[in-house]
Amino acid sequence: MPASARKAAFRRTVTDSYFDLIREFPLRRIKTASEHQQATKLLLRLWSLPTDQGTLEYLDVLVDLIVDFEKRSGWVVDTSDVSAADLVRHRLEAREMSVSALARQIGVSQSNLSDMLSGKRGWSKTAIRGISEFFNIRAERFLE
Repeated sequence: MPASARKAAFRRTVTDSYFDLIREFPLRRIKTASEHQQATKLLLRLWSLPTDQGTLEYLDVLVDLIVDFEKRSGWVVDTSDVSAADLVRHRLEAREMSVSALARQIGVSQSNLSDMLSGKRGWSKTAIRGISEFFNIRAERFLE
């Protein structure tokens, strides 16, 4: 296979989303707080959306670049005061999704999910499993 054909075949295996994201925010060393803010904002937006292979590959590198900048800058992020409910509410807001829609998606009642989010009720196994898979939140966060 000629080199041009191999390159074309490679480009088809990497989804267009990867190249779209590269155009939006090129993957290079983050040097300023402003670039860090842009990268973090993009990361949060992408994590709250369904992803394809190209987006996952992009996120893998973007996370490394953000972590590298934070280490070089001496930044420490304390998430000890961020509850699982806060994370879920943030992801709901980012997706412009209602509690009712999430409840349907994960197979629990809306009232039970609302009670879990408000702290009136403990997290059920079904809710933890469904939310963990849907929003990519570690299940351990619900047990803290």
